[in-house]
Amino acid sequence: MLAGWAIPEPLMASAPERPYFFDPAVFTAAADAAVRRHDDTPSDRVARVALGTSGHVLDVGVGGGAASLRLGAARITGVDPSEPLLDAFSSRAERLGIAPVSIRGTWPEVAPRAPRADVVVCHHVVYNVADLAPFASALTEHATSRVVVELTAVHPMAWLAPYWEALHGIDQSDRPVADDAVAVLEELGLPMRREDWSRPIQMIGEAGDDRLRRIARRLCLRPDRLDELRQLLDEVPPPTDREVVTLWWSTTS
Repeated sequence: MLAGWAIPEPLMASAPERPYFFDPAVFTAAADAAVRRHDDTPSDRVARVALGTSGHVLDVGVGGGAASLRLGAARITGVDPSEPLLDAFSSRAERLGIAPVSIRGTWPEVAPRAPRADVVVCHHVVYNVADLAPFASALTEHATSRVVVELTAVHPMAWLAPYWEALHGIDQSDRPVADDAVAVLEELGLPMRREDWSRPIQMIGEAGDDRLRRIARRLCLRPDRLDELRQLLDEVPPPTDREVVTLWWSTTS
């Protein structure tokens, strides 16, 4: 299903910049916002109540630490392919008096290097995982109490669909969605529970003063089409809220 999100090669070839880009500041800002937040999200709540006496969390796709820094853990092991984000996570953990361990790499390839923990959290990674079964199995094997997964109800880039259609005539895929992930996890026989909720949307670098140029880059637009995009964004503004799904399941030690 994820293969259906690939941008056509002719469009990629003509794009002035690569449409896939990574802004570490987005992830560090999300971590800082999470630490400042007064109330727990459903994902925070179900992770926090499962923390054991060791207070150890394994955060897969840690980013800046948005999923784990606020949980009250004594130790956090963060897994991420980005060295700058692991550095950001570690410095924030230390400032909060939390002992951090960083493992650079992608899951489940680095799973043999990761310790077991009371709780394993994994936020907003699933849509980057083409083969979810071994990924989820490795999460389960590393949790002595609970696994908590958070993902958006639909693909995180689904909000761009009307712009792809209007500007390029591309009918973007509408799969996978969270229910597809749930189906895979159910096939694994996991004792899964679920809560659906909503939150203000967190763009991956498409917000702020540079919004127009960044969205244009996502859409492979040349500079001479910025006015066209600007008008389209006025007519069809990006969403302000996003539907989110929290999935969790208990494990055996």
